[in-house]
Amino acid sequence: NPRLKITFGESASETFSEPDYGHALQQGMIELPRIGTTTFGELGFRFARIENLEKERSVGLQEVMAVFQQHRRRRLAEFECSDPLLNQIWETSVYTLELCLQNFAWDGIKRDRLVWMGDLYPELLVAGYVFGRLPVIENSLDFLRRETPLPEMMNGSWTYSIWWILGQHAWYRMHGNRKYLEEQREYLTGLLKFFMSRIQSDGHAEICNGWALLDWATGTDSEAAPAILAGNHALLLIALRRGADLCRILEENDTAKSCEAAARQMAAFLPPLTASTAANALQVLAGLRDAKEVYNQCFAGKLPEGLSTFLGCFVLDACILAGQRQQALDCLRQYWGGMLQLGATTFWEHFDISWMQNAARIDELPAPGKRDVHRECGEGCFRSFRHSLCHGWAALPAVWLQRHVLGISLLDAGRISIAPQLCDLSWARGTAYTPYGPVKIEAKSGHLDYSAPPEIQIVQQDAASLL
Repeated sequence: NPRLKITFGESASETFSEPDYGHALQQGMIELPRIGTTTFGELGFRFARIENLEKERSVGLQEVMAVFQQHRRRRLAEFECSDPLLNQIWETSVYTLELCLQNFAWDGIKRDRLVWMGDLYPELLVAGYVFGRLPVIENSLDFLRRETPLPEMMNGSWTYSIWWILGQHAWYRMHGNRKYLEEQREYLTGLLKFFMSRIQSDGHAEICNGWALLDWATGTDSEAAPAILAGNHALLLIALRRGADLCRILEENDTAKSCEAAARQMAAFLPPLTASTAANALQVLAGLRDAKEVYNQCFAGKLPEGLSTFLGCFVLDACILAGQRQQALDCLRQYWGGMLQLGATTFWEHFDISWMQNAARIDELPAPGKRDVHRECGEGCFRSFRHSLCHGWAALPAVWLQRHVLGISLLDAGRISIAPQLCDLSWARGTAYTPYGPVKIEAKSGHLDYSAPPEIQIVQQDAASLL
């Protein structure tokens, strides 16, 4: 029987490479029946290359079909505005997440197809706002808890266990499910107590039992250590405050008081500003630094350089706190829109705006002299074709646009804030999820219409940060 070699790729360039196997299998050989059909490949891809391995004869194919498998989930949120680019960014964000929500919330459709807690935090925010309460999110959170007995850290990372606390708080805020929160009681209080035990007399937390990570833009080498520590300090400070909130709900009042005291102790320690855009922004969101001072010193004239697809929206939150909403919206257009300009149909594990210089589109084979972004770019462990071009943590603009343009923020399961900020847009409209039914909103210059379920209390205030 004739033999074929099939190679899959997320970019045209990757399809004409010899991929490694640090992720889903992208290349293989199949034997064709003389009359019949066969199936090969289970992964996310955009392109496929088929080679005839028979040296002395041709092979005739009746047809080649690609099969798309996806869980059916009804979208409970919508977003549309007068800027087609922002509409495309919102749609691409949601589609990116949809591809990563399979039997678990995967980090990427190609790589690693695992549950990583850092990736899961942005995914659960978008999933909750767009699809409501999804079992796949709770199953993923619970999987990490079951697989990580204390004092081990989730995915081996101190930072990722912090994200689990923040994720539980965000999930409860969106859905208000006390029964699910009760199931987390023992682990949540144990994890909070572990983190509190690591706080030193001067207020800084001594990292142990795992490695720490912020984002790929910050990096992982020794030079990035001060920024990683600074960002983790801010994240843990926020997590202790959120943990205290959850403990109050669970009537774990002694642990709540301890968390509040530990947060005050941590707030007395001020990490340095560094070259990491994310670490500096997280200090603003934690209340450690003044937003305007950080913007003027670290962000003005530099963004969107230094953003990451993981934490970039938090940086834009810090810009808004500094009174730079239009600048934040423009950065969103430039950064996430830059991937679209290069031919993306989903958002990537990482992107640096400098990659666009003399770059070919990823849906075309690069011409000589043009930068091959997928082959030549990347950071850390995902250099070149290990780079995932469909990564769930990059989907956060879907929520960011709802919060900061439509101005819809679910403060808790029974309260929602509405405060549209159109900036340079002439209109925006959409639908937002609440546990009691949808909130619909339409905003034009000087005019606002909205409707909400009677159980929902409407608060007209500026939307909160995504943290």
